Parts: sequence; C-alpha cells; structure tokens
Amino acid sequence: MMKKLLSAALAVLLILSLSACGGKRKTGNTKLPAAQSGGSGTDFQKNMAGSYSIDIDKMCETESGYYLGYDAFVFYVDKKNKSAAILCNKPECSHRDNKCNAWINGYSLTAYNGKLYYNSADSVEEKGGYKDMGNVLRSMELDGTKHDVVQSLEFTVNGGGMQNVQKPIIHRGIVYFVYGGILYGAPIGDDIKNAVKIFGDGADEIGGGTINFNPNALQYKLFADGDTIYFMVNVQQPDKTYKDTLYSYQPESGEVRECWKTPDKNEVGAWEKSGVSPSAWYVKDGYLYFYLSGNDLWRADLSTGENERLAKTSEKTKYGSAVFTDSYVCILNDTPGGAFNVIGNGQKYTGGDTLFVYGIDGSFIKELSLKDLYKKNSKIEHSSLLFCSGNDIYFLVDASTWNDPVNGIASPNTNLILCCADIESGELTQVYGWN
Repeated sequence: MMKKLLSAALAVLLILSLSACGGKRKTGNTKLPAAQSGGSGTDFQKNMAGSYSIDIDKMCETESGYYLGYDAFVFYVDKKNKSAAILCNKPECSHRDNKCNAWINGYSLTAYNGKLYYNSADSVEEKGGYKDMGNVLRSMELDGTKHDVVQSLEFTVNGGGMQNVQKPIIHRGIVYFVYGGILYGAPIGDDIKNAVKIFGDGADEIGGGTINFNPNALQYKLFADGDTIYFMVNVQQPDKTYKDTLYSYQPESGEVRECWKTPDKNEVGAWEKSGVSPSAWYVKDGYLYFYLSGNDLWRADLSTGENERLAKTSEKTKYGSAVFTDSYVCILNDTPGGAFNVIGNGQKYTGGDTLFVYGIDGSFIKELSLKDLYKKNSKIEHSSLLFCSGNDIYFLVDASTWNDPVNGIASPNTNLILCCADIESGELTQVYGWN
C-alpha cells in the first residue's frame, strides 16, 4: 500500500521567469510517493494523445488492439485483423443506453495495467430521484465488463470541478487531474482529500505576471515522458496577450518550472495560431516537437528553450494537422474552412487527402495518397487524424450529409468511416463505419 500523500494545505508559490528555461524554479510541498517503475502497462500513452476529431477524441492502446470512445460508447479495434466492434458481448443488447457494457459517457479513456479507465460525471437513480456522482474515475475490464468506481476527482460534488471537466492522465501509479482550474496528483485509488496541489493557485506567478484566477479559465493538456510530467497551459502574459506555456513537474522532488513558451511570429514566422499556441506537440527525451500549421515542423531543447526548425513542411502542404510517435511525425493536408466550429476547437477544417510522413528527426519519408477514398465516396468532406501506432496511421473520414429541413431544422445523416493507412505498403483499409 502506498503511503498517503503529504498534506496539500499550504499553497504552492511557483516563481517562474519571463525566459523559457533560464529562470527561477520552486520546489514546494508537492512531492508525490515513489512512482511505479515504468513499463508498457503503466506509462502514459504519448502517441494516443493527439486526436483532431471531435467525434473520436478518447482512445488508448493495448498489445492486441485499440479502444476508441465514440459517442457514449467504447469500440475495440483488432490490430492484426483491422476490424472493429462495440465493446459489449451481452446477448440481445441494443447498444443504445447505459445498460450496455460499452457505455462510459466519459471524458477520457486510458489503458493502464491491464484495465481500462475513464472519468465521467453521470447521475445515478436513487430513491426515486437522481444523485449527482460528480467527476469520478472508473475502471472496467478489457472486455467491457465489471465497471467499478476507483476514486472521486472532485472535492465537492456540484462544486467548481464540474464546471470545466478536463482529461486526467494516469502515469506510473499516479492520477493527474484538474479541479477548479488547479492541477493535482494522487495515487490511483486514493482518497481525493490526500491529493497534492501541483499548479494553478491564484498566487502562482507566470512569466512575471500573476494569474487572474478563474476556476474555469485555465485549460490544461497533460503529458508524461519518463519520470517527468508536462502540462501545457494557455496563460495571460504581462502584455495581456495569451500564450500556450509548457511546464514540467518532477513528482519525486516536487519541482515545477516553466520550460517553453509559444514563440512570437517574429522569431519563427507566421502560422495559423501565430504567437498563441502550437498546432500539435509532443515530448521525447527532453525535447519538445511541435508543428505549426501554416508554417513548419520544429523542435525545442527544453533545457535551453532554443527552437530549431526540423523540416520545411510548408513546402509539402501549407496547412495541416499532425500526430506524433517516438519514430514518426504524420501530417494530413487539411485546411481551415473559415467557419467557426462551436463544438470543436475554433476553425472548422475541410479536405485532407494526402498524408506526409516524416521521421521524428525531421527527415522526409514518404507521401501517402488518400484520394482513392474520395473517388469511391463523393460525399466525403473531411478526414481527421486520430493517432499513429507502429506503421499504422488511423484517421476518421466524414461523409455525413444533412437531411432536408423539417420546420426549419435540418438533422444530420451520420456517415463516419474509420480508416487505416499502412506507412510501409501504402495500403488503405476501411476498418469500421458509423451511420
């Protein structure tokens, strides 16, 4: 049994400089117990963290297959056969409600140490009414059975944590989660009252300025590589602009430091989100790899903050989206459509008929055409990158249409196709369809 966490009653003052990595660091009362040793079953799955789809943004991987969250359900994709099915073997199940084994209705999906984990915020029927369970981490077996509550991720049910639920991650025995705009860590299965506060207090100083604290203002993207936890936060700068800023956290020492900040366009040139945020990013061995749509592929040394252009990807495609592995950078040539997508993150993207594959060192490997898919289905409007694993790139093709309006309201006719492109052979496989 792990020792309980140190009390988090004292606020953590994190003093960080205006520069990327050369400033002050702060070690406070934020130490976590000794983490589990690393391994394929206990480490955060870096390559599954970069989906661009608003339809499938929860996914994880095991040795035999992938688990994808679509709508409120989990689907299993067999790696070898490239076939998929809903994760439920109940006879005569309709697969339409919470009685289905595949039902999670969650915000995240993680494969960890032989089980699946997800966080959800459902209400349950109790005494003729409904009880709000708050933000809860749950587990299930790999076949979809035995759903269990692991621990609460909310200090006060119906409190600030539920106003802005964000994806937690599990890494080497620790759950990292956000509540009320603050990042916490706790051993998996432990009582939330023992959680350690890591970052996000209103007293935290960022780049010479102080957070204008709002429990819903800070949006985190969590990541882990080796012993280090990383989190990207879009924070207000002293000049009142906002920039994505990357921080690192060392669980054993409790040290938090700012290690990179989105560069200005006068340093790297303009891109789609100039000066605000990278289009995609990934960390490996102390380096940040980041793609700027409308610009190029870059790498930053997190010990110095120095940015280096790895590849002039704009020579292949001006705009795009990217997913990473430790070996590859895969870029799809989709482009901003100009219409604001209120469900997703800003711009609506259209197109996407060619994949460009680079090595993680920036070397160009090959180009993969998806145009045959478009020829077979004239309704295809967009393809979205999901992830890359081994030599397989998975993406979601959207061929949905709209029915004629009834009383002024048009309903969608969903047609989504899960596809896979083999980097070595170039073979395209249609794996599964939702309609």
